[in-house]
Amino acid sequence: MKIYLISPKNPESFWTFDRILPSLGKKCVFPNLSLPTVAGITPRQHEVVLCDENVEDVDFDTDADIVGLTGYVVHKQRIFELAAEFRKRGKFVVVGGPFASLCPEELRDKVDVVFIDEAEYTWPQFLEDFERGTWKREYRQEEKPSLQDSPLPRFDLLKVERYRAMTIQFARGCPFNCEFCDIIVMYGRRPRTKTVRQVMAEVEEIYRLGVRNIFVVDDNFIGNKKEAKELLKALAEWQRARGYPIEMMTEVTLNVAQDDELLELMRAANFTTIFIGIESPRRESLQETHKTQNLRENLLDAVHRIQRAGIEVMAGMIVGFDHDDPTIFEEQFEFIQRARIPVSMTGMLNAVPKTPLYERLKRAGRLIAESVGDQFVFTNIVPAGMSLVELYQGYKQLLRRLYSYRSYRRRVMDFILNRGQLAQARLLTSAEDFKIFLRFLWYCVLRASPARAWMTLSLLVETLLRRPRALRDAITFALLHKHLYEYMRATSRRLDALLEELRELPESQRLLPQPS
Repeated sequence: MKIYLISPKNPESFWTFDRILPSLGKKCVFPNLSLPTVAGITPRQHEVVLCDENVEDVDFDTDADIVGLTGYVVHKQRIFELAAEFRKRGKFVVVGGPFASLCPEELRDKVDVVFIDEAEYTWPQFLEDFERGTWKREYRQEEKPSLQDSPLPRFDLLKVERYRAMTIQFARGCPFNCEFCDIIVMYGRRPRTKTVRQVMAEVEEIYRLGVRNIFVVDDNFIGNKKEAKELLKALAEWQRARGYPIEMMTEVTLNVAQDDELLELMRAANFTTIFIGIESPRRESLQETHKTQNLRENLLDAVHRIQRAGIEVMAGMIVGFDHDDPTIFEEQFEFIQRARIPVSMTGMLNAVPKTPLYERLKRAGRLIAESVGDQFVFTNIVPAGMSLVELYQGYKQLLRRLYSYRSYRRRVMDFILNRGQLAQARLLTSAEDFKIFLRFLWYCVLRASPARAWMTLSLLVETLLRRPRALRDAITFALLHKHLYEYMRATSRRLDALLEELRELPESQRLLPQPS
């Protein structure tokens, strides 16, 4: 059979970095790992074609026997559109991934087959059933599969040259119990890991394909610390033997800061950046959402310890908890500045279906519609400590302050001057680095506004004078700001339009209840 697997176009977000992709010479930062993973699970007698809509157009005229779609909740509308178009053309359409697992009821009448939860076992079973003509409308994985049964993803089927980084996965599941998180709903609280040998084979394959950046997409890479340390030891040895050719990034919980051995191993394995869900500087908000791992010590001390280990902290921050009031925006701003976190993915609290938060707020009647008129509402929660208008206004001002030229530059320089030594100095050495540098000068100096040109040049000059070996970091952060600033401006305009629409509604209609 021929199978056509599609990952939909990502809506723009902090993570997509759309506005600097031309400078990087890429179409997308990294691929959805579901595509090569499902291709790897597929028996080799079948032909598999991968399509990531972020780097290529969808072929609606494909001669495939099966069209498979995957995506997150944010891809919902595009999944509906793609499924409808292919079914109109007589194609057999199946869908899996996080959206299908969390909201299967929204898909059952729109596709032929829905896959719920992980597919290592159910996908091959479906293919056998399909060939026999005995396929079912729904395949659900009741027991969590062993990741040691997950084969090498088919990275070779991706257009790897169009991405900045490749993605791999070491573990699924997280031992913590954050109220808003869908990870424990989908993957459970007992982390399951691949073997060190499996992961190193994936790293070797990516290295063979010529990619030099890897994002380990685990939602908590250190959920099983013992296994994580064994992998890090193998990665450190591999990197050292080859001159540290690959820069690594992953997601961890803040308790990484209390384990000096773990931090040193991550540095030795060339993890240059880690994403951490800090969420809030307010203790009551962290207690409310059961983010207990962030309450073990002073947040600033924890972040600074990680930075002294040579690792950048990219933070996930949230406003809109029940214990948040209008003063939270100033508190968030001051914390991020003092924590010297250049990149903060700051958003509003949302209740994802099937999470404990969603169930609690549904019982309380505090879920609201996804849109007001034609405007997406950013959060589906009626806030407790302020009005919805206050939440939107405060959030808009917080983003503007965080990514103003002055505030951002101060955080970047504070981080550069206080960052510990990396396993390998990040210098401008490769031909690709110089190409990016020339494009960077074009977009961030020569064709930039006076304010951007000043910030960029002053950042580079101060870095050259005070810590010249960090020049590549200064270039990276100046380039990142272009996306963050422009995304902030676009988000502010959307918030202004939404606020205007909300103010025009009668008070009784400003919060639109979700259909039960």
